[in-house]
Amino acid sequence: MYEIEKCQKIKIDQGYFYLGLSDKEKSVGYLELNSKTSLALHNRTAGIERLTQVKESCSMIIYDSDEGRIVKLNEKDELEIKPAGIWHIHCNPYDKISLTYWDFSGDIRNIIDAIRKSS
Repeated sequence: MYEIEKCQKIKIDQGYFYLGLSDKEKSVGYLELNSKTSLALHNRTAGIERLTQVKESCSMIIYDSDEGRIVKLNEKDELEIKPAGIWHIHCNPYDKISLTYWDFSGDIRNIIDAIRKSS
């Protein structure tokens, strides 16, 4: 796991992105979600997203079927969202701040650049 202290910390309405290394093969970082918040529905067509829950819990809504499914991640739980292009939402419906590590295979530098520019 990439060290959070080496990441660029970017404030968003829902908490923070911590952006680590990013190149055409791989991007890593963290998502800190405040209590009772979520990111917008999104997908990544360039590759596979692997998540590891670092602190507290979060829920993922994954639309790999018509009705979707909810996966709760507790500390140390891992989840791989595949194949590429699966729509999903990162949610924290809980009372404590959530911290999730993400490791993305594929080229998402355009998304990383957009996050940096938005700050």
